[in-house]
Amino acid sequence: MKLVRVIAGSARGTKLLYPKGAVIRPTSERVRESLFASLGPDVVGSHFCDLYAGGGSVGIEALSRGAASVVFVERNRKCLKALRHNLTNTGLADRAIVVETDLPGSLAEVWQNSGPFGIIFADPPYSTNATRLLEAAAKLTVHSPDTLFLLQCDRHDAVDVPEFRQVKAQEFGDTVVLWYHRR
Repeated sequence: MKLVRVIAGSARGTKLLYPKGAVIRPTSERVRESLFASLGPDVVGSHFCDLYAGGGSVGIEALSRGAASVVFVERNRKCLKALRHNLTNTGLADRAIVVETDLPGSLAEVWQNSGPFGIIFADPPYSTNATRLLEAAAKLTVHSPDTLFLLQCDRHDAVDVPEFRQVKAQEFGDTVVLWYHRR
């Protein structure tokens, strides 16, 4: 199992487990640190959604830094087991909802049952069609224009859909986090 730690907040320093053999890449500390420094106080009290959550490092970081709640969406059973362990181990499970489902097809159902969200973070497998995910998110956020959508992807896979305006790009080698707002 790969170990990752929570960077700041109430669970600072807590180690998070990631399952061995699962084809995932946990969001690095460098990316999370920069992301949350940029989000700043907007995380506090937010309703956050962590799509393709893996072991939950991004959503747990949001909870640790004061998000009111986080909905974690993941389909891999090994990752779900690690995620539930990590939520219990950090003491943050009471503000978390874990949804086992496929994306992007189930995004509308997640939004209907648990949304709207102030911040949505997505770190899909690099083989995923990120345009399809962003299009699905755009349909859902039509009545939530303040929703911030963050997409972590390969820097060569920049995504553009008419409903969203890219407002920022944070580059980390071959990885980029793209920030989107509704047009």
